[in-house]
Amino acid sequence: MKVNQVRAGAVLSYVSIILSTVISFVYTPIMIGRLGDSEYGVYQFVLPIISYLSLLSFGLGSAYVRYYSRFKAADDRDGMRKLNGMFLLAYTVQGTVVLIIGLWLSYHGSVIFGTKLTAEEVTLGVKLLRIMTVNAALTFPITVFESYVTIHERYLFQKIVAMGKQVLNPLIMIPLLLMGYRSVAMTVLSLIFTILSGIINIGYCVFKLKITFRFGPYTSHDFKLIREMFSFMLYVFIGIVVENINWSIDRQLLGWIHGSTAVTVYTVASQVNIYFLTFATAVSNVLTPQVHRLVAEARPMRELDAMFTKVGRLQFILLGCILLGFVAVGRGFLALWGQSAAYADTRYWIALLLMFTCLWTNIQTLGTIIQQAMNMHKFRSFLYLAVLIGNILISIPLCWKWEGLGSAIGTAIATLIGNVTLMNWYYHKRIGLNIPMFWKHIFHLLPSMLLPFIAAVLLAIYVYPTSYFGVAGIAAAFALLYGACMWLFGMNRYERGLVTTIVRKFLPARRGRRRR
Repeated sequence: MKVNQVRAGAVLSYVSIILSTVISFVYTPIMIGRLGDSEYGVYQFVLPIISYLSLLSFGLGSAYVRYYSRFKAADDRDGMRKLNGMFLLAYTVQGTVVLIIGLWLSYHGSVIFGTKLTAEEVTLGVKLLRIMTVNAALTFPITVFESYVTIHERYLFQKIVAMGKQVLNPLIMIPLLLMGYRSVAMTVLSLIFTILSGIINIGYCVFKLKITFRFGPYTSHDFKLIREMFSFMLYVFIGIVVENINWSIDRQLLGWIHGSTAVTVYTVASQVNIYFLTFATAVSNVLTPQVHRLVAEARPMRELDAMFTKVGRLQFILLGCILLGFVAVGRGFLALWGQSAAYADTRYWIALLLMFTCLWTNIQTLGTIIQQAMNMHKFRSFLYLAVLIGNILISIPLCWKWEGLGSAIGTAIATLIGNVTLMNWYYHKRIGLNIPMFWKHIFHLLPSMLLPFIAAVLLAIYVYPTSYFGVAGIAAAFALLYGACMWLFGMNRYERGLVTTIVRKFLPARRGRRRR
């Protein structure tokens, strides 16, 4: 039986997210407890630096998907081979550049890590930076093969490999931490998994998908294509750089102004937001090739509109449940998970601010893919740059005064103005998406959230769970209430159909087992 790769990919994405999130809920407290605030803060301080180095990909992945889709739509096999060769060479060169820059930075640790860290913390940071740099450099050439799997919509294989990496890494690291290994072992294990997953992806592309490469000779037409791709990649690169800095600048400001402990307090809250974000992108990511194909085939705008609204509603239903559920049990959960009741309230409000902000930006993640497919992402890149500048200017004084909470307030203000208000104007006026209709469909869901919202607030005020069983019980009861309200008053026929399809496929299997 032929597998629906898009549906399977979306389902496995959520399975992977749930598994990795559950494991991380166990993993993070152990990691913080074993490393301590100081070492964990240093570890989190290094991660944004590696993220900045990884940005040297210059948006090649998006360009690869876009232009390969064009060649595929035209059935230009020689063009596809040549494009594979171009991007493999480009990624290899960029990986080498990342390796050189990262190692160079590691020899200037006192400058990179500032004056608030101790000499021991700087030494540890340098060691972690070197290992993570090698890891980042290797991911560049591997990305070509991962993107090739994505283009061919082999989501079943892709998600199983990703799920194995996400789940096995912490499962192996937890006993190592309990045995006394620390942050260096964590980074080495991550490097090992990068190598193993890279070998698996390369083998699948070579032996199953029959990927082929052509490395020249390049004609004047090829150089014209390269110039066109460079223009496309430049603005993708600016957007990626700015967005990554925007979401990691708070940790940098806190590290420079207040030290490693402030970074740890903020990171626990922002980690919750990262889990929140992963749920938002699970559906839109698997639709990337389909969006590029629709644009390459010049399909009517109403098809993109329908997909944009359909995915946005599904994301809003899911993210709304997670956000309101966190309102209900978040304080008690963070007191348990963060290994410190003293910081629970601060982390709770930081996480809520970040999650509320991301709710409105991440129900429109498909819009970014549509912009790139239409080569109309220049405005977004410069808008996000303005948002970053505004975020820094607002966050610095707020960070001095209120530490992590102040940084979160600055990020929320800048993001809601730029990424939501101004970006929606561009979607409507320039891209041509029917934004008023999109928000009309979204706001139709709000009445069905009223009762769950009231319940979440009352639970947050009057109920304070002191164990994971208590958190899980309250969260499960809330999810049932939310699901019932959404089913009765919010979901449309298509959304109910998604649920009933899964149930109908599950129930016959159960009846069959009983008969046997």
